[in-house]
Amino acid sequence: MKKLFGLVMVFMFAAVMSHATVTLTDQGTAKAKIIQAATFVHASGAALDFGTIIPGANEGTVTLSAVANPTPVDNQIGGRTSDPVSSDHFVLGNLDTGVTYHVSVPESVTITNANSDTMSVALTGSTDVTGVTSKDIYVGGVLTVGASQAVGEYEGNYTVTVTY
Repeated sequence: MKKLFGLVMVFMFAAVMSHATVTLTDQGTAKAKIIQAATFVHASGAALDFGTIIPGANEGTVTLSAVANPTPVDNQIGGRTSDPVSSDHFVLGNLDTGVTYHVSVPESVTITNANSDTMSVALTGSTDVTGVTSKDIYVGGVLTVGASQAVGEYEGNYTVTVTY
């Protein structure tokens, strides 16, 4: 009888346990925010233009700030003409005010004349943009002019990158 009772208890326990599982549930959330693609364009006719420079007997520099209308700061150059100067200008538009846009300007660019003579420009203007729908971006720099730098018109290209 004890064996029969023990066997019945095992079957009853197995029957109760097979129905005794607990299931817990809760809700998760899936989300997405869609924004329009930003625009980034080089302003028509814009350039980082250091003007017309007369080299000195020693190496010198010309600095233009990354602002709309920079004033050149000359250091140890022989002089300059009254030609205008300008920072480079880009327009970042179609922005979402809740997103941060990272504008990256390369560290430098080498500019070259027709005879392959070069000068180096340390670039400035990297910035973060947030909370606005559009932003003017300016690129300035420091031009290094060699002692008795070779004459000519110098030019070089660089790439500004926006990530968000």
